Amino acid sequence: MTKAYDVFDAAAADYDSVGVEFFGPMGSALVAAAGIRAGERVLDVGCGRGAVLFPAAAAAGKSGSVTGIDMAPAMVALTRAATAGLPQVAVQVGDGQSPDFPEGSFDAVTLGQVLFFLPDPEAALRAYHRLLRPGGRLAFSCFAAFDPRYREAMRTIAAHAVDAPPQERLPAMFDSDDTLRSAVDDAGFAVPRIDQLTVRSEFRDLENFLSWVDSHAGRAVLRRVPGERRPELLAALAPVLPDPPAMSTTIRLVVAERPVG
Repeated sequence: MTKAYDVFDAAAADYDSVGVEFFGPMGSALVAAAGIRAGERVLDVGCGRGAVLFPAAAAAGKSGSVTGIDMAPAMVALTRAATAGLPQVAVQVGDGQSPDFPEGSFDAVTLGQVLFFLPDPEAALRAYHRLLRPGGRLAFSCFAAFDPRYREAMRTIAAHAVDAPPQERLPAMFDSDDTLRSAVDDAGFAVPRIDQLTVRSEFRDLENFLSWVDSHAGRAVLRRVPGERRPELLAALAPVLPDPPAMSTTIRLVVAERPVG
């Protein structure tokens, strides 16, 4: 996990900031699914540059509070600066696997595309259950289906890289709606509601696509492509992606309550 956090720390300045619709719509949809209301106390785990944090702060309002935690110090510094005008928001370095807050501290815990990065997602779910008040909601998103063109593009990038890191498989709990429901149920939550959202991302050109890859976890592969191979990579990507490049990504939005009593 340390290496993953290092990648996000290095990408913080550009993360979700290259003019491409991706994490923003996902974050707004997650907050809407969570039903965050004015005055509520929210913990946003793995807050990154604020895709969930900002809409959560708007929903909770000045009478509420939103705490964002992230393991990447650069992410925290940039997001803290961006939220300086929001008195209801606090951003700090924190461990998403086991956040250090008292039991029952929050009305809602949110995670936007974060849970599958944690060393033990099932144990993390149990930790969030403890942090929620009875009747509080857990809301997280995870990938359901990648555009085949994206997968082929990432394979093409890896083929031009030197010692590209292997593509890690997501934990089995993310395989389907049923496996997700089972994991959430085992953590003590009520049977979750699972919805899907498809986000279309459009790019100006292949260079813009590569800038986007470089702004998130794909950076770990792209940065291993030697500079002299860049023209060859662009030529290899041209038949893989449409002109201009575009792709669709489907995610799951999972919402569950900590039972009362």
